[in-house]
Amino acid sequence: MNQVKTKTGNLGRPVGRDSEKVREALLQAARKHFTAREFKAVSLRQIAATAGVNGAMVNYYFGGKQGLYMAMVDAMFASLQESLPQLSQNSAIAIEDFSRSYCKFLAENPWWPNFMVREVLFSENDTREAMIRKFSSSFAPRLMQSIQQEISAGNYRQDLNPGLALLSLMGMTIFPFLAKPMVEQMLKISIDADAAAALAAHNIQLFLAGVKNGAEEAKGRGAQS
Repeated sequence: MNQVKTKTGNLGRPVGRDSEKVREALLQAARKHFTAREFKAVSLRQIAATAGVNGAMVNYYFGGKQGLYMAMVDAMFASLQESLPQLSQNSAIAIEDFSRSYCKFLAENPWWPNFMVREVLFSENDTREAMIRKFSSSFAPRLMQSIQQEISAGNYRQDLNPGLALLSLMGMTIFPFLAKPMVEQMLKISIDADAAAALAAHNIQLFLAGVKNGAEEAKGRGAQS
């Protein structure tokens, strides 16, 4: 086991860069354990041992197991947000940009869909609610805003339900990664970076074919001819 060597202050706690190293080591250890097993099956002793630090450091940095878990989830969502186009939090996300960025993110983090499903469907109440709140406050509202704007502008069908459209988009995007072993065995498709880019392009074309306003599509075809 690799031990995190630190300099300590008067109270025996890491200081300066050493403090950041310990905090990051705990986050990495938490990710390793929490993505492999459900919340209640992971102990602080296991996380501390993997990080190579004293178990008391979890309470010092994160206030306990729940705090460490949520800090880990925050770091995951921050990484996801960084993979999306650099827009303000109040900006809508273009469907095309989201599909390309999210497929790329999922290809680089194949454990993410299964982790989300497990935590939302099978975890305890506090953990489940925390995950739902985090997901609901990230990119989901901005995608809904984008779909609604396209409907209002007349580019998408007026009878389109924004919520159902978003569900369809998320299902098309996430399911291949969620069912990765089955997809690779049955369809002989290896979901790597190239396949993720091809899937994103396919999903964009398929989604837009279903939601585009017929009159706008005809106008576009006329302009091309």
